[in-house]
Amino acid sequence: MIERLKQLSRNQFLRNVSTLAFGTIISQAVVVGSSPILSRIYSVEQFGLLSVFTSITVFFAVVSTGRYELAIGLPDNDEKSAKIFKLIIAIGAVISSLYLAIILLLKHGLRINDHTGFLNQNTSYLAPLYIFFVATFSALGYWNQRHKNYKKITIANAVQVLATTLFSIALGLLGYPQGMIVSLIIGILVAVIYMFVTDLQLLPMIVKQRGLGEVAREYVSFPRYMILSDLSLTASQQFIPILFSVLYSPTIVGFFSMANRMLRLPNIVITSSIGNVFRNEAIDEIREKGECMRLYNSTFKKLLYMSLPSYLFLFIVSPILFEVVFGKQWLQAGTFARIISVFLFVEFIATPLNTLFYVREKQKLLMWLQVMNAIVGAVMIYFGQYFFNSPSWSLILFSTSSIIFNIVLLYYSKK
Repeated sequence: MIERLKQLSRNQFLRNVSTLAFGTIISQAVVVGSSPILSRIYSVEQFGLLSVFTSITVFFAVVSTGRYELAIGLPDNDEKSAKIFKLIIAIGAVISSLYLAIILLLKHGLRINDHTGFLNQNTSYLAPLYIFFVATFSALGYWNQRHKNYKKITIANAVQVLATTLFSIALGLLGYPQGMIVSLIIGILVAVIYMFVTDLQLLPMIVKQRGLGEVAREYVSFPRYMILSDLSLTASQQFIPILFSVLYSPTIVGFFSMANRMLRLPNIVITSSIGNVFRNEAIDEIREKGECMRLYNSTFKKLLYMSLPSYLFLFIVSPILFEVVFGKQWLQAGTFARIISVFLFVEFIATPLNTLFYVREKQKLLMWLQVMNAIVGAVMIYFGQYFFNSPSWSLILFSTSSIIFNIVLLYYSKK
C-alpha cells in the first residue's frame, strides 16, 4: 500500500492534476462557505439576475477570443505563442467595444423590452468590460499551461474567487443590490493583474510582436470551427437561466442558479484540472507514439471512480441539504439539484476527454455535435413549459437530452 502511494506521488499526471485541483478546491470551498451568507444577504431574485448576467457574458465571451487561446500551446516557440496572445487581446478589445455599442443601441436606441432583466439593470454597461477581462484571463491561463505553470494558475483562480466573494459580502452588507455582479468584475480584474505582475517579461514580449495576421491565418481552424462549437456548448450550459427568465421568472432562475452553483462543484474542481493536464499529456504522447489510447482509458476510469460516489450522494441528500444550509426558502433549489445531478455525472466524465477533439483537430465534428446538443436542449426546456408548465419538467427533459449527447461525445472522443 505504501509503495503504491509512493508510485502515485511520483506520477507526473496526477501531480499536475492535484496542483490544479488543489487551488480549485480552495476556491470552491470559499464559494460553499460564503453561499449561506450570501443567500441571507441577497434575495433569490438577485441571484437570478446574477445568473442571467453571467450566462449572457460567458456566452458572448466565447467570441471575444476567436478561440485562438486553444492554439497557444501548439507552436514550438514562445514568440509565435506570444503573437497568438496579442491577437487574442486585439480581438477581445474590438469585440468588447462592439458589445458596448450594441447594448447602448438596444437600451437607448431601440428601447428593447428585455424579459430577462439584463438590459434593465445598469450593470449591463459593465458586461463588455467583464468580457474583455475574461478573454485576457483565458489567454493567460493557456499561456501558463503551455509552460506547465500549474501552481500560478491555481493561485490566480483562488485569488479571483476570494476577491469576488469578499467584495460580494462587503457590498451586500452596504446594501448594494447588484453587489455580486460588480464583485464578479473586480475579482477577475484582480486575478489578471496578479498573473501579469508575477510574470513581468510577458507583457513586453506581447507588445513587441508583429505579424498577427500570419498566425491568425495559420490557426484559422479554431475560429472557423470552434466558435460555433463552443457557442453551442456554452449555450447548452448557460442559456438555461436565460430561457427560464423568459419562460418562468427571475425567482425560478435564482433557485436554478443556486442549485447549479453548488452541484457543479465536483465538475469545476476536477474536470477542468484533469482536462487541462490530459490535453497536454495527450499532445506529448501522440508526438511520441502516434496515439494515446492508454492515457484515454486510464483517465476515463479515474473520472468514473471519482464522479459516481459524489453525484450519488448529492442526488440523495440535495433537497434536505439545501433547506438546512441556505434556509427554507431554498427548498426548490434542492429539488432542482437532484434533477441536474444525473446529467452532471455524465458530463463530469465526458468534458475532460472532449479536449481530445482539439488535439486531433476534429473541431468540425465537435462543432456539429455541440450545435445539435444546444438546439435539442433548448427545445426540451420549452417543451417542459409548453406541455407541463413546470420548471422541474423542463430540467428533466433538458437533463435527458444532455445525457444522450454526452454519451455520444464519449463515443466519438474514444473513436
